[in-house]
Amino acid sequence: MREHSGSCILCCGIGVPDVILPELAEAIAIQRGLQFALCEGIQEVLLGSDCLTVVQRINSLGQGRSICGPVIQDIKQLRASVTSCSIFHVRREQNVAAHLLARSCNQLECRV
Repeated sequence: MREHSGSCILCCGIGVPDVILPELAEAIAIQRGLQFALCEGIQEVLLGSDCLTVVQRINSLGQGRSICGPVIQDIKQLRASVTSCSIFHVRREQNVAAHLLARSCNQLECRV
């Protein structure tokens, strides 16, 4: 999480056992990020992901039939629960902090 100026105020990472597909892992990360925001009472969310296909699926009107489909549907429902939510694509170079955090977590450990 970052504040309005872009400074990091909180990072949270948790391993997802048995998930080997990068797209599914990214969808689950987005899902958990939105769940966390809701639990914290955050109503305005800007969420950037470097996985273009997942971002496109989330922002599409259709219902996905991929392995990520159920997670994408949950993300859409979570997104409707906040006042404002924008999910957009960022280049991998802009997402370094997320990758460092993801690498620091093992399968069962949670880091905040």
